[in-house]
Amino acid sequence: MSLLDQCNAIREATEAEDRRVEAMRETPPGTFVFDGQQRLQHLLLDVVSIHAEDNENDTGSIELTLAFDHPVAQWMNDDRGRMSRGEGENFHVDVEHNGVRLSGRYDSKTVKKDAKGQRLLVVTFLTDYENLKWVDCWSNPFLPAIFQFPRIFLLAGPAIWTLKTALFLNLLRIYSSIWQIPDDPMNPMTWLDGLDMSNWDIVIKPTTLLQDLADGTTWALFMSRWGKWHDIASPIMSDAEMSVVTRRYRAGDPEPWPGADIKDGALVVDIVDKSGHREGAANGGTIFDGMTRTIRESIGDMFEDIEVELTGEPQWPSQFYSTMFETPKGFPFAHFPADYPTETEFTTSPSKGIIINCGGQSAPGVNEAISAGVQALGDLVTSNLNVGGYGIGPQGGAIDAVLKPFYTDTVLAWISVKLPHRIAQQGSSHYLEYHVDLPGKAYTLSSLMAVRSGVKATERQRHGKVTSVGGPYVVGWKGSGHFYKGDRGSFEIAGDESGEIHVERCSKTTFNWAADHFAQWEAEFGAPADRDPIETIIKMISDTASAASMLGVW
Repeated sequence: MSLLDQCNAIREATEAEDRRVEAMRETPPGTFVFDGQQRLQHLLLDVVSIHAEDNENDTGSIELTLAFDHPVAQWMNDDRGRMSRGEGENFHVDVEHNGVRLSGRYDSKTVKKDAKGQRLLVVTFLTDYENLKWVDCWSNPFLPAIFQFPRIFLLAGPAIWTLKTALFLNLLRIYSSIWQIPDDPMNPMTWLDGLDMSNWDIVIKPTTLLQDLADGTTWALFMSRWGKWHDIASPIMSDAEMSVVTRRYRAGDPEPWPGADIKDGALVVDIVDKSGHREGAANGGTIFDGMTRTIRESIGDMFEDIEVELTGEPQWPSQFYSTMFETPKGFPFAHFPADYPTETEFTTSPSKGIIINCGGQSAPGVNEAISAGVQALGDLVTSNLNVGGYGIGPQGGAIDAVLKPFYTDTVLAWISVKLPHRIAQQGSSHYLEYHVDLPGKAYTLSSLMAVRSGVKATERQRHGKVTSVGGPYVVGWKGSGHFYKGDRGSFEIAGDESGEIHVERCSKTTFNWAADHFAQWEAEFGAPADRDPIETIIKMISDTASAASMLGVW
């Protein structure tokens, strides 16, 4: 083949790939409606509009707009009819585009009339992550509610295995009906249903302890006394940069894991590490020098993290080159240059405070030790005293009662942690101290977790938003898109003369489609733009302190 023929072949292949990618973007989404039993009822082909938001490690929403005279709209609006036919009051939706399957459960519906006089039905669905917010983690999932010993559920290990195990044990408790009446008490077989995972509505993709240890996952401590799994797992996943993946299994899908025996419509829950921050990941750079690779390490007293630059040639996963429709862990594939023909937005806020203070109550045993010492010394001194020829006897208890207000919570009652790495970064003029209202004792597990949470909540925040209509990238699932929620992406700021390249993980994707325009994806990178650091730290500290208090370490 001549050089000209080779060039023509390359051009034809490139143009064919461009046409294929463009067709993927322009293909309307598939919209499927299921009843309360997860049975397919309708395939929607003429939706007025779809708006969906998919948040990382949180509930998103799907808003579906239909003409009210549409048969499917009438079916959705007929609650009594669905229940009488055994279809259930709930109904569900799957919106599929570029391999992404956004599924959710009906939350509310509104009938309204627009300016043109057209009556519309607007239905809001909550994405399937919402199911995880409705699972309590009992102190002991193997015992009935009337007798819960020990008083707190405690599990330590690699974060993925720990979180999955805690969730699995409580799903086993719910579905097994060992200590609770099953959904259909008159059916004897339902008393044993929970022992067969093929009947579960929510299943956990297995990850063994040895697998997680081999992967080097960040360790975590899971503590709960009838707390919500989501509330306890959120700070762990944020600190370890883990992503929860929820996907409804439908007949014809590949097995979620080899040998999986689950029902059609089961929600498969997985927790994955798309960050690679403990293994080495691209974390920024410049357009002049290229990307820098760093690994995150804890320094000093383990409260601060630093990015240590790695040298040497990075090893890209070989399977990436087969389709190039994915983002390898730690390597941002999608890059949005300053002149990228789309709408971009980038917001930064600096870290605040160089000292974290917390406490208020002495460490466990300190007040008690002082009290015991005062009483022993008082008894020793006063037991030999005589007043008017009469011995007054040991008075250590009385002396302790008088002195207790003066010494209580004065020794080992406060923690003050200085952040030297942050000081070096901020300069000599900076905000000084941030006080954490810790509802517990100092120098305990809860206080250490509170300081760590305070450092995390007040660190530097970066948030970027990219609206993708065309361009070279496809937002979608692995194998059908270049990147999706949880993956890393890099971008430049228009007009930034430093040429800095910013790398952040995708924290939210938004999908919009209407009958009069093609599908449009919007991706947000970094911390959520509407997150208030102060509210975040209050919630994180409250959760960790209350859990540790239940454990008995305050």
